[in-house]
Amino acid sequence: MTKVEDIVLEAHSGRWIATLNDSLDKTLMHVVSIPVEKSSPQIREEILQELRGNPHDLYCILNGETPLWVLELLPSPIPLLWEEAGCDCGNVNCTALLSMREYAWDQLMIDPLMKLTLLGLPRQELLSNVFDAWASSTTSQEKEIALLEASIAKEKEKLGPTPGDWLAEAAEQGKLHDPGPLFQDVTIHLSTQEELELNADDWSPLLKSVPGFQKALRMVIKKTSDSAEKRRKLYFKI
Repeated sequence: MTKVEDIVLEAHSGRWIATLNDSLDKTLMHVVSIPVEKSSPQIREEILQELRGNPHDLYCILNGETPLWVLELLPSPIPLLWEEAGCDCGNVNCTALLSMREYAWDQLMIDPLMKLTLLGLPRQELLSNVFDAWASSTTSQEKEIALLEASIAKEKEKLGPTPGDWLAEAAEQGKLHDPGPLFQDVTIHLSTQEELELNADDWSPLLKSVPGFQKALRMVIKKTSDSAEKRRKLYFKI
C-alpha cells in the first residue's frame, strides 16, 4: 500500500484498487478498481526459477530495481492501466480514474514488486517460493555431503588406518617424538666407495666435428657426480 497526498494505491493479484479524495469535496472518497490479466503459470514459474538461481536479482527487485530479463518477460505498464475501470461513484467519466492511472504509472516505474503482484506473484508468495527452494537446495547438498562422508569413512575402515592417522594419534598422545618399539632393531651400514673411473660412451660417430668432446663429457660427468655426493653427505650427515 502506498500513500501520496490523497491517493492510496494497492496492487493485488490481478487487480488495482485505489482510494482517492474528491478534488472538490475532500470528504467524498472514490474507490477505483482496474482488472489486470495475470501472467501465465509458465511465465510465473520462469520468473521464480530465475530468481531461485540469482539471489542478486531478487535483492535488486526488493530494492526497486528491475533486472533486464524481468522487463523482457513482463508486459509494458500500458495494458496494466488501461483495462476497463470502474469507480464506486458510478460516473464513467470520473476524474478519479485518470488521477489513479497517472499515479499508478509512476509507481510501476519504480516498484517492480508491484508489477509482479499484479501479474500473479505477490511479494509474500514470491519470497516464500524462492526461500523454500534455497532451503531445500541446502538440505539436499547437506545430504549429499553426508553420504559422501559416510562413503569415505566406510572405505577408510576397509583400508585401515593411514600413516596420517598414526601420526595424528601419536601427536595427540604426545609421543610423536618418541621412537617406536622396533627403532633399535633398525641398523644402517654406510661405507664410502672407491671413486670409480667413469667411462663415457663412445659418441665419436655422433660428434665427429666437435674437438675435445670426450674430455668435456668427462668433466660434465665428474661435476655431476661430485654434486650428487655433496647432496648425499648433506642428507646422511656423513
